[in-house]
Amino acid sequence: MRFAPIFKYRMRDCLISGGVVMLVMVVMTVLSYFGIVTFGGYEESVDGVVTERFATMNFTMPYVIFMFVVGIVTIREDMRIGIQNGAGRTTSFLANLACLAATALLLNLNCLVFYKLWALLDTELIIIDLYSMAFLQEMTPDTLGEMLMCFITGTAASLALAGCGVMLSLVYWRLGKAGKWILSLGMGAAFILFINASASYDWLRLALTNFFVWVVKAPINMDVFFLALAAVFFGIGRAVTLKNPITAATA
Repeated sequence: MRFAPIFKYRMRDCLISGGVVMLVMVVMTVLSYFGIVTFGGYEESVDGVVTERFATMNFTMPYVIFMFVVGIVTIREDMRIGIQNGAGRTTSFLANLACLAATALLLNLNCLVFYKLWALLDTELIIIDLYSMAFLQEMTPDTLGEMLMCFITGTAASLALAGCGVMLSLVYWRLGKAGKWILSLGMGAAFILFINASASYDWLRLALTNFFVWVVKAPINMDVFFLALAAVFFGIGRAVTLKNPITAATA
């Protein structure tokens, strides 16, 4: 069992790259605050009443995009290195999965801590994330309960995007050149056909509407949705690595 060496190797890289992303987001938020202090916010009219609204920063989207990219670029390398050093496919895959989960937790824990510190400063700069947009009318979470819900939802979304990256990377790894072309074109065509079908068939449009209404109806629904996506994506990724050849890095 060589789980720990693979995990430590990958976690070190994720801590460095994740730390850079955290630093960039913190610096951008601070710069936005100084920009507001210097230039002010922007005005919006609500029922004839003009109020000043301040710039917003979204922490969730950069983090989930980062997790998507990390999922794509790390899984193949970890599978190669693990197998070359005597670890099995399952061990290598689980070590990568554990590292992605730990990275998602740390990134969103950074959000929780930063929200708490920012709330103490009372800067009037609104900081939002996925949970805030869906359930807090785009306001910064200010209670511990709201911050914890932001943490849970952000972590679930990060795992879903990381799983999507892992799945795509491994599926493309398994396919030949022709298969990659067919899959790439097929995904675009399937998306267009699905959009057209949802516009043409009322029952499909209604089903999609009801489903997405259910997702945003309660935080637990959204969390379950993202975690289910993560389970499906990671499951497909694991399935396609059961017997695929471990090829060179240029493949």
